[in-house]
Formats: sequence, C-alpha cells, structure tokens
Amino acid sequence: MSRRGFLGAAGKTAVMSRARNFAKLSPFAGLFPGETAADKPAGRMVDMHVHFDEKKPGFIDDLLRLADRMNLTACLLTPFAHRRIVADAAKEHPRQIVPFGFVDMDAPDVVRQVEELHSIGFRGLGELEFVKKPYNDQSYFPVYELANRYGWLVLFHTGIVLRKNFDAPEDVASGRMRPIFLEEIARRFPKITVVGAHCGNPEYEWAAEIARWNPNVFFDLSGSTLTKMHGRLAEFQQIFWWSALNWSVKTPDNDPSAFVKLVFGSDSDLSGVESVANQYRALFDACDIPDRTRNMIMGGTLTKLLGLPD
Repeated sequence: MSRRGFLGAAGKTAVMSRARNFAKLSPFAGLFPGETAADKPAGRMVDMHVHFDEKKPGFIDDLLRLADRMNLTACLLTPFAHRRIVADAAKEHPRQIVPFGFVDMDAPDVVRQVEELHSIGFRGLGELEFVKKPYNDQSYFPVYELANRYGWLVLFHTGIVLRKNFDAPEDVASGRMRPIFLEEIARRFPKITVVGAHCGNPEYEWAAEIARWNPNVFFDLSGSTLTKMHGRLAEFQQIFWWSALNWSVKTPDNDPSAFVKLVFGSDSDLSGVESVANQYRALFDACDIPDRTRNMIMGGTLTKLLGLPD
C-alpha cells in the first residue's frame, strides 16, 4: 500500500469562505503581527502535500476543478522531469497551484536542478525522501544554502517510509529521515521554512518538540496517522501539550495553541483530499482546538508564508 493509500472515511466537507489578500513578502515578514485573527473570516484551504501525478491524463484540469470547488490551493510536489508543465500551470493559475520541486538529493547535479527550479518560479522543494544519508549530512548543505537564500519552504518526508519493491534490495532506510534531523537544518538555515511530512510517524513527540522551539518548523499529519489513531485522537493533546504556557517562540498570528505548529497536508489522490480534511477536523474536535487555530492549520499559516494572491 502506498503512502497515499491510507485514507479515512469520506464525508461532506465545508467549503471555506473567501481568501484574504496577503502581500508577497519574505517567509516570516508579517507572519507574527501583534493583532490576532480570532474574529477574521476563514481563508482558503492550502494543502501542503499534493503530488503531481504524471500517470494520470488531465491531472492539472482535475486539480483545478477540485481547487475551485473546495477553495483550495495546492502545493504541487513535482518531479524535476515535469517541472515545465507545472511551472506553466502555476503561472496561469497562481491561486490554485504553488509549484514545489522534487529533486534527488544525492544526484550529482542537484544544485543545478535547484537553481533551475528557482529560475522558472518554483517556491520550494518537496517532498524530499529516499535519501542515502541522514538529512543533516553536510553533503546536502549546498541545497539548503540555496533554499535559505531563496527563502523557500522545504517539505521533508519524516518517519516510516513505504517499500516500492518487496522482492528487490534497495538502499532506503526510515532512520535517515527522522524528524530530529530537521532541527539542525532549521537552526543552521533560519530562512528556510522546514515542513516535516507525517509528523515523524511514529516519532510524534520528537517532531512536536522540535517544532516547539523553532519558529520556522511545522509538520503535517498526512499519511496513516489520523487513520490508525482515529479512536484516540485526544492523545495528541499530550504531544502538543504546551498551549497553556507562556512560551517564548513566535507563532503564526501569535496564536498560543501548540497545534498551530501543524499545517494541512493530504498526501492522497485528488479524490481523497476531502476525506483527509475531515480527518483533520475530527482531530480538531477531539482536542478542542480553537477555531482561530483551525483556520491557521487549514490554510492561514501557509497563505501568509507563501504570500498567496487573492
């Protein structure tokens, strides 16, 4: 079963209200204003984790229809070979598509690939995965240095990873993609917004604590987590535990909830995005997450970080 095969029960989703206009700024400029957003109308949904499906004819058109119906913006994770298709689509539909580039971190020309992605309008990297060394290996620093210079968002796979071929040997290990390795990247390269996919599944506590002390670190809860924990979602209050503290790290909109360190990510095929959104809402209800924080998780944080157009 692929990482995008774990989906919860489908349900009727609420269409989010109109998006707000945020200026296109550097990653953290304007992210932490003194005023709050408690009474502001909900913005669009922003999905940090949509994979471009090159095998599906008409994928872009299908995505645009879904985006219009759900008031959704997709961070479209794009293999380097398909960069031009997605770059052109993003220029034509900037409200629905934000281009992110997948690169092989161990490729000899990876720096050149990253430079090219930047030159054609990509906004970040992801989903980085299947690395041959731990994410914080110094051989990867030239890529992070570029991402830091560009002020990019970078989405890292964290935690357990699928097996593509059960009958053949492969140089893949989940231990190279642990959430703890993102801490060093976030500290060394503070202009990168680090997003960990899957919240380190099953190392949720490490993921949460790293996010707690680093204002440029967030996680999504895509993958199998919300399915396997559907009967005990309230346990996440013990993982994101520090809401009641006067904790010194800046957060989006100065939101005091620990859960504001999460962003929405589906990591499903297009037909499953609504289902994953409903799984997030079930988590919100189980953990009594305030409406203000729900809105930030489902799109407000990424809208500001990416400076999305109205």
